Amino acid sequence: MKTKLTSGTVRGYTRGTLFALLLTLSAVLIVALFVRVAGISDAVIKPIVQIVKVLSIFTGVFVALKSIEKRAWMHGGILGLIYTVFAFFILGIVDSSFSLTDGFFIEALFALIVGAASAMLLRLRKRNI
Repeated sequence: MKTKLTSGTVRGYTRGTLFALLLTLSAVLIVALFVRVAGISDAVIKPIVQIVKVLSIFTGVFVALKSIEKRAWMHGGILGLIYTVFAFFILGIVDSSFSLTDGFFIEALFALIVGAASAMLLRLRKRNI
C-alpha cells in the first residue's frame, strides 16, 4: 500500500524536526551551563542527554502530527530518524572527534522507536481512549 508524500506531510516533517532540533540545542546548552557551574560528572550527563532527546522527539512528533492524518506511527518513526540524522550532523560540526561509528545506528533505531511510540501515544490521547 503506497503512502503519498503530500505538502502537509513534508511541512509537518520540517516543522517537527526543526522544533525538536531547536529544543535539543537549547536544552543541551542549559545542561552544559549546569555542568560547567555545578561540576556534574560524565556518568550523569549521558542519561540527561537521552532524556532531552526523547522529549525533543516527542515534541517534534507532536508538532508534526498536526498536519498528518494517517499512519501516525510511521510518520513519527520517520521524524525520529530525520531528527537523528540532523542531530548527528550538528553534533559532528560541534565535536571534532565525531564519527558515524559512535553509535549512530543504535541511536537511529532508538529514535525510530521513540518517534513511533510518541505518535501512537499522541493519537490515543486525541481519541480520548
